[in-house]
Amino acid sequence: MMDIVYDDLRVRTLKQEDFPLLHKWLTNERVLEFYGGRDKKYTLETIKAHYTENWKDEVIRVIVEYLGKPIGYGQIYKMYDELYRDYHYPKTNEIVYGMDQFIGEVEYWSKGIGTKYIKMIFDFLKKERNADAVILDPHQNNIRAIKSYQKAGFRIIEDLPEHELHEGKKEDCYLMEYRYEDNATNVKAMKYLLEHTFTDLKVATIKVIGSGYDSIAYLVNEEYIFKTKISANQKKGYAKEKAILDFLNKNLTSSIRIPKIDYCYITEELSIIGYKKINGKFLNPEMYEKMSLQEKLDLEKDIAEFLREMHNLDYSEIKEFTIDNKQNVLEEYQLLKETIYDGFTDVQKQYIENFMERLNNTTIFNDKKCLCHNDFSCNHLLLDNKNKLIGVIDFGDAGIVDEYCDFIYLLEDSEEEIGSCFGEDILKMYGNINIEKAKEYQKIVEEYYPIETIVYGVKNNRQDLKKITHFT
Repeated sequence: MMDIVYDDLRVRTLKQEDFPLLHKWLTNERVLEFYGGRDKKYTLETIKAHYTENWKDEVIRVIVEYLGKPIGYGQIYKMYDELYRDYHYPKTNEIVYGMDQFIGEVEYWSKGIGTKYIKMIFDFLKKERNADAVILDPHQNNIRAIKSYQKAGFRIIEDLPEHELHEGKKEDCYLMEYRYEDNATNVKAMKYLLEHTFTDLKVATIKVIGSGYDSIAYLVNEEYIFKTKISANQKKGYAKEKAILDFLNKNLTSSIRIPKIDYCYITEELSIIGYKKINGKFLNPEMYEKMSLQEKLDLEKDIAEFLREMHNLDYSEIKEFTIDNKQNVLEEYQLLKETIYDGFTDVQKQYIENFMERLNNTTIFNDKKCLCHNDFSCNHLLLDNKNKLIGVIDFGDAGIVDEYCDFIYLLEDSEEEIGSCFGEDILKMYGNINIEKAKEYQKIVEEYYPIETIVYGVKNNRQDLKKITHFT
């Protein structure tokens, strides 16, 4: 038996007394247009027979109530051999359920009820059935339903041509999937997306190689790196990264490789770029410690020369990508004041106010602006087998910004980075820069990090980040 309630929605097991309701809904042509077909001639008897039919495995039939009124029907079923074949869905040891549903009271369409219902079923199947995935197969022309499913979390993973007979015609369907553990990185969904976005691309192999707060990177065919974001914008989306990489590929003379964008798709909802993988090993402290003195010197020299050339480029062509770090912090401080500042402890407030005072008193933001990588850390530097620098990747944060930005991580003392001595050596080779100001800049950025994390949580409604309480 099922009886779950969330806000104004209730989902309960189908009862005998509900069959007249089903008969009412399944004789409504507007409903039948999308569910069953208008050529179906249901009677109360055929409905009773159909909706009490035994399945080879578990099936749960439910009525959806909104504010106490029955408005729709759903069925949730455990996948078995025949269904796996019908859906072209590989059978594994995973626990997989299918589902289909309709809202029979048409005045309740397009009100977000379907999305809320699906999320309730997701929760039920995880808690009560320990499900790994849920699938469904809407008609490709049922745009309203597909958008509702996508909003709930379903992702298209395959086309099902002529999959279902509907009103005398074999209709094309989508196979859509929701995964509990890896839905955001779903490789089947990404494979489908890539092949249908870039029609000349055939994905033979694909795997996740990295993910951040709002982006995911995949290795495709052991040759290409594809990165995707759910949303795109001029400040953080791939439109900016592509423009900057195109500019650098056109203007840099260095032999050190950077990504060259071969695939690009950018809309307000979705952003994808793809480029050939740069083969090499990522720099890390352990690797650096094992290098000879000459290898270390050569590496520092190559980094300094790469940064110096990039920083001295005439950036007027891409000046629209200017970043004002000080102004950004001031705006983010104001955002905190307007949202969750009152919830901070006195210690936290004092930390923030002391930081803002220091920010306002420093002159480090008045110095040279140039095109910077702006995330120049060890794990973005690629070395060859002789420990020579051969590549720099991940220009997602790049822009016209304070010159000191590209020395932040080079000066950082942490488990991930090599250390301040490494950064100071590179600064000396780089030349014509105030090393003490570069170190001050790094310190201020380090102090801002816990505040920045909370700001990100506020902007992206991430409760886990908004609750950070440790300031150092």
